[in-house]
Amino acid sequence: MKNVFTIIKKEFARFFKDKRMVITVLLPGLLIYLVYSVMGAVFSDSGKTDANYKYSAYVVNSPANEQFLTAFYTVSEIKEFASLDEAKKSVADGKLDIVVVFPENFDAVLEGNLSTVPNVEVYYNSSAEKSVGGYMAVTAILEAFKDPSFSINSGGNFDLVEERDAAGKILSSIMPLLMFALLSSGCIAVAPESIAGEKERGTMATMLITPVKRWQIALGKILSLTCFALLSGISSFVGVILSLPKLLGGMVGSSAAAFYGVGDYFMIFGLIISVVLVIISVFAVISTLSKSVKEAGTMITPLMMLIILMGVGSMFLSGGSVALYAIPLLGSGLAMSAIMSFTASPLGVALAIISNIAVAAALVVLLSFMFKSERIMFNK
Repeated sequence: MKNVFTIIKKEFARFFKDKRMVITVLLPGLLIYLVYSVMGAVFSDSGKTDANYKYSAYVVNSPANEQFLTAFYTVSEIKEFASLDEAKKSVADGKLDIVVVFPENFDAVLEGNLSTVPNVEVYYNSSAEKSVGGYMAVTAILEAFKDPSFSINSGGNFDLVEERDAAGKILSSIMPLLMFALLSSGCIAVAPESIAGEKERGTMATMLITPVKRWQIALGKILSLTCFALLSGISSFVGVILSLPKLLGGMVGSSAAAFYGVGDYFMIFGLIISVVLVIISVFAVISTLSKSVKEAGTMITPLMMLIILMGVGSMFLSGGSVALYAIPLLGSGLAMSAIMSFTASPLGVALAIISNIAVAAALVVLLSFMFKSERIMFNK
């Protein structure tokens, strides 16, 4: 292992003497902190619903008007609760979509026999897509019958969403994308220069003809790159921790960051590290295949875009089968989204991390075989 440590020492000396490279590796954490802090002040979100879904509703003082009820029951189904407060709590917990409270004289209102303007109250949860959809569907029906003999949700706040759920919904949609984007930018700063750069300058050829075995060179390279990548991952993790209070405080309240416990941060850290290992291994393989840093950068760019798209894809696949978590990188995005929305399962997070480590290990083995190839290392 002496030769391996010699290679690692050489790589560390090259890396830490290059201030620009060190700054680039640490940059993701700073970017996370800045981006999340700014988004805390300006971010907004809206819910979407399934058009074919019948919304669960609790109704108080249900009207008898057949035309209105026909329209109302087309989009909703009635649920029974012991009290209005219990139904409202069920909406806040995401178990019931909406609560509709009609005034006692609503039938008379529809018939135009009252001169007063009563109010219809529709309670919903803005962090639940189906609840938002139910609110929109019911208010649309009410507007059609309004003409304008009654008001809807006048003089109050009828959104029963809790701060915890609002924060989770927002973060679950943005964290996977930003995680992949910023970690990729950190890895691309070190991988091309370490291998393709050595080949371009001719120092790789000199290294390969030394008594040091090629698998030892490959192992030393990948271990040193992994250390630099881990530094980038730790930087990103610290950026997440420092930025959450500002991000959540700007959207739902300054105390919202406390919703995430030590276990959540531990899982986030594990995911970030495992994602970094995969990305740096992939980029190292591409760098080995390239003749120059420029060529490596050109080849890595499409892969970087694909990795970022996995972050986007995880936004649409969240809530799916736990088997999806075993897909490298994509599963990490799903796991990150689940952690942020407080729905993570230890099995899903473990599958995501294990699959990433397995892929990274396979790529390290592949890299060691590539270093033994004269055709690859000397671009014959």
